[in-house]
Amino acid sequence: MKLSIVIPCKNQTATCFENIEKVGLPYFETLGIDYEFLVVLDGSDDKNVSLAEVLMAKFDHRVKVVPYENKLGKGHNVQHGFLEADGDYIIFMDADFATDLHIMERILPVIEKHDGFIASRRCKGAVIETKQTLKRRFVSWVSRILIRMRFHLGYSETQCGFKLFRKDLAKALAKHQIIDGVAFDVEYLYFCHLNGFDIQEVPCNWNDGE
Repeated sequence: MKLSIVIPCKNQTATCFENIEKVGLPYFETLGIDYEFLVVLDGSDDKNVSLAEVLMAKFDHRVKVVPYENKLGKGHNVQHGFLEADGDYIIFMDADFATDLHIMERILPVIEKHDGFIASRRCKGAVIETKQTLKRRFVSWVSRILIRMRFHLGYSETQCGFKLFRKDLAKALAKHQIIDGVAFDVEYLYFCHLNGFDIQEVPCNWNDGE
């Protein structure tokens, strides 16, 4: 089994590569599973693209920068990474590593039983170690209500920045994706809902990043 970890990284190059080096690589090495990190810099400025080229010298084949496209939107970045990834399971996660990677220890024992998994800060067993600002908590609360009313997905939340899908499903999501911006993951989950895919919500430990 191979995992592909896609990280959208618009103008967060230094933070992203530091987190991969100090957190990502040490953790995934403990799992004894083949893996790769794919960093997607689409829409980044020249300074961040050049920095990525310098920092890549520190890493081996397990860390890759996806060929650059000058397009904006987190959704586009994830889509681009999904189409480039070749793992049996494809993850996307935020560059700040806000979701504790130990969530994998809850997923791996049952990974073959479901089509995908989404991390949640709101379901039973989740721990928010560092809270968002009051403004961000309010926006999140309003978003959850609107998403629940419009799409009836049944999850405690949809916006936590860690999701894992089986390869064939991830490719289908990317192929059919319409939204380039921040609501792309709602589109992913609605696609799964409409087509009968089994997506499990998993509690996580989470720390807010700036």
